[in-house]
Amino acid sequence: MSISLNNVNYKINNKTILQNINLSLKQGVYGILGLNGAGKTTLLNVISTLTKPQKGSLSYNNIDVVKNPLILRKDLSYMPQNFGLIPDLTVTQNLMYFGMLKGVSSKTLKENIPNVLEFFNIQHTKDTNVKNLSGGTQQRVALSLALVNDPKVLILDEPTSALDPIERINFYELIKKISDNSIVIVSSHNIYEIEKYVDNIIVLRNGQISFSDTVDQLIPEAVSGLGNSVSQNSLNLEKAFEYFAK
Repeated sequence: MSISLNNVNYKINNKTILQNINLSLKQGVYGILGLNGAGKTTLLNVISTLTKPQKGSLSYNNIDVVKNPLILRKDLSYMPQNFGLIPDLTVTQNLMYFGMLKGVSSKTLKENIPNVLEFFNIQHTKDTNVKNLSGGTQQRVALSLALVNDPKVLILDEPTSALDPIERINFYELIKKISDNSIVIVSSHNIYEIEKYVDNIIVLRNGQISFSDTVDQLIPEAVSGLGNSVSQNSLNLEKAFEYFAK
């Protein structure tokens, strides 16, 4: 299982959003980091086939996704920052509706929905209209939806912003288990939150990849780039991230 991006470029009104993006993603957890406006969400939209690259190619298991988007869509689940839920439907109706759009059978959904709702401790909301839920609870519903179809490719845009610390730990431990058989891509602005759970970190700066490697390599490569001005012992993860992000 693999996703490949080769020389992907994207502009809006002549402003470069993504430039010469080259990535090869296999099973595991990938953390995408960057400052606001770095291109994180656009990159996730390209990988999830919501945005078509203007230049370059996107492939899934060596099949051209730009020409055949359904090849990837059938195996993919994407949770955007705005959740994308239908306000006037109940939690269960949302999960059933979007789950069936993803091609999951009604029988499987009826089996899976109680489990994901229980995991996020929102089983009591199953018959509540989404519009009557708090923002934090809506985020839990969106996370439940992202997992209800057992995706092979899971893309999450800032997935834990409304979760409490214990829920975040439990969530990332679940993501780590899922990644044994899946490609998981998580965008975040907090390197300390994801450092223990990701296999690789991708840092974007002004639409370009400035770092792509394991967490362990972040500080050494930042020290190498800074030269004699700093020692490895004096640099923490946050400062190393800032070096590549700014």
